[in-house]
Amino acid sequence: MLGVSGVSSDSSSGLSPDDVGGRVSVRYHLESGATDVVGDLEILDGDQLAIRRSDGSLAVISTDAVVAVRVVGPSLLAARELEAVCARSWPAPDEEWLGRWWLRAAEGFTARACSARALGDPGRPLDDALAYVVDWYAARGLPAMIQVVSGSNIGAELDRRGWSSAHESIIQTATVARLMRLLAARAAMAPASVPVQIASLPPNSWLLRFRDGSVSSAGLQVLTGAPDVAFATAEAGDPDAAALAIGRAAVEVPWVGFTAIEVDPELRRQGHARAVMMTLTEWAASRGAVRAWLEVLADNHPALSLYASLGFADHHRYSYRTPPV
Repeated sequence: MLGVSGVSSDSSSGLSPDDVGGRVSVRYHLESGATDVVGDLEILDGDQLAIRRSDGSLAVISTDAVVAVRVVGPSLLAARELEAVCARSWPAPDEEWLGRWWLRAAEGFTARACSARALGDPGRPLDDALAYVVDWYAARGLPAMIQVVSGSNIGAELDRRGWSSAHESIIQTATVARLMRLLAARAAMAPASVPVQIASLPPNSWLLRFRDGSVSSAGLQVLTGAPDVAFATAEAGDPDAAALAIGRAAVEVPWVGFTAIEVDPELRRQGHARAVMMTLTEWAASRGAVRAWLEVLADNHPALSLYASLGFADHHRYSYRTPPV
């Protein structure tokens, strides 16, 4: 009978709970001979493992039948699909679909909530689509921006049209099981001295820490608008003062996305960010998340170092494209 992930690292399948949520390639025996399956590892127990193929079907394999196994990537989802998950976790109050382009606006609150996401065909000639985007954002008093996955065809077309590129960012992913293990190990070595509280709405101290306390009403809609969201706060002891550290997580099973991880600049490298991440990861695991993602600027080297130590790896990159002046 299939259960939840929980076998030891010396499983006869060659997999461990850290691999749940990752993309794997498994060769195993059938009566007719050996065969292969590639997909997302959904379930792992002492006797069986279950792999979700790209067509949605589930392969259930006895661990005794496994010949060879290899972890081949952080997830099966394509960049565009994960981009859509990320957008839903950061919902804009004003949005419109143009074919498979998702136009989003939040009165200027963050580029992520005030840019169009090119998730496929816009449903009309490209130049017409670009003109529509420019007019749509102009009507809202915002500059036109399109969030484009690096290396995509639309990026090459925008290059030819003179659209500039800025704020290169990286989407990184990890399995929740490995993230929890690494966070727990680091907490054991250097426990944070301040407890972290979790809530479904951001307390005042959380808002005071985030972006220097400048959260508009539209911004609050973005922060709280995801269907399943939590806010972690390490308070300074005074609820009217900015928190020492904060973080936000949004779950869309099987994913959890981490955003707004911020620490008082005077208190960095003291374990507060890891304590916030641990609290949010435990909450996400309780909601059924098995994969984690986060976004980080490509030149934010301290953050990249932290996330690498927690098992995150690059999934894809994107940048914001703006029309020529």
